Amino acid sequence: MKISRITLIAAFIALLMTLTACGSAAVKLDEQDNGQTIEVNSGDKITITLEGNPTTGYSWELSEFDASVVEPAGEADYKSDSKLLGSGGVYTFTLQALSSGATTMKFIYHRSWEDAEPAQVFEVNLNVK
Repeated sequence: MKISRITLIAAFIALLMTLTACGSAAVKLDEQDNGQTIEVNSGDKITITLEGNPTTGYSWELSEFDASVVEPAGEADYKSDSKLLGSGGVYTFTLQALSSGATTMKFIYHRSWEDAEPAQVFEVNLNVK
């Protein structure tokens, strides 16, 4: 049986894609994980979803983290739950675990122009292996 060159190349590409997908995991967190300690591997993507309503002036912000352990992978995304004016929705933050270490990721729900305590706080202790 003779295998064509194209078949070998296609098999090699499929193998590479499979290995790349196995190399990092997607860790999904939400309000239920508040105060928890989460273990991830270096290279893992961490997605955090938090409910909010920017029409009230409040928004979620990542306020504390160790940039040598984890870094944001772009800006936070917001999607409304409805097309109705004033309805709430979900903020999604995506972060990338960089290297071994520990950090506390703290998110605050606040009005950025007010000098007041946040309305809500979401914290996760992250251990990267």
